Amino acid sequence: MLGVSPSHGADLGPTDLRPAKPIGLARPNRSVTRENTARCRVSDPEAIKILQLTDLHFFCGREKHGGEAADAKTREDVARLVERHAPDLVAFSGDVWHDPDEGMSDEIFAYSLKAMTKVETPWLFTWGNHDLLEDVAAAQSALTEAPKSLYRGAYAGGNYRVVLESAGGDPLWDLVCLNTTTQGVQKAQEKWLEAQIPSGRPALCFLHIPLLQYVDVWKSGQAKGVKHEDVCTYGEDGSALPLLERLKVRACFCGHDHVNDYAGRIRDVEMVYGRATGHAGYGGDQLAKGGKLITLNAAKSQFSWKTVFADGEIWTP
Repeated sequence: MLGVSPSHGADLGPTDLRPAKPIGLARPNRSVTRENTARCRVSDPEAIKILQLTDLHFFCGREKHGGEAADAKTREDVARLVERHAPDLVAFSGDVWHDPDEGMSDEIFAYSLKAMTKVETPWLFTWGNHDLLEDVAAAQSALTEAPKSLYRGAYAGGNYRVVLESAGGDPLWDLVCLNTTTQGVQKAQEKWLEAQIPSGRPALCFLHIPLLQYVDVWKSGQAKGVKHEDVCTYGEDGSALPLLERLKVRACFCGHDHVNDYAGRIRDVEMVYGRATGHAGYGGDQLAKGGKLITLNAAKSQFSWKTVFADGEIWTP
């Protein structure tokens, strides 16, 4: 099994609080926009396409697992998925890179940022627990100013919103992007959510570490899909859900647990796992690497999703 182990390198239980690490929390090292909301225009309001890619894990275990080959395969898959599905935007939902060794941080971040910008379509980014860097302040600036970037979390602890708009500028859907650091959604993220003014529009939430409700919905027997490992919430206690409901969030799309791909509804919010994308991360021998294609219909306030693969195959539970 390649890359990160399913235990995520910890002796603690899957729902136990992890030690805090300052992932995505520093302010930028130079002046960038202070806007906490990005705007993205879409071509067809009745068929808005978002391609979620998660857990790419660039540079994970290169010395042990054949150098750059796994990362090259991941980049190739990303290019094929984007070409095949022509999304309005790509959502990179955390662990794009993997725990840089000392002195490697700048190189690994530059490699990862280039891979994200190469999709040549608008893209958002949420921080994952392995997205560690020595110079987060510089990364905040680079992420904000990169071509096609929708990232606007530089002054808000990595949390921000994206408004999807029609060609004429009419707002259609909101995307809530959360930085779950190494501890899931905690007080800092909840405080940010509480400060957000509801728009009344339907919304989706993108985050890396799942909410406690992912555990609950599987235990309820109502979820559909595959679950090959524990849900690792890392201390989130379920209290974020009412705050997301207040913002009209219809579904959460997470990553983190590479060999889970299921979905189920808690109250009126669907908890959906993204499909792990990166070949350097663990789990490829249990669950094929891919992405999640989400389609929104603004006229009907509806959404759907399916797991997609670079070879054109499609899977739904």
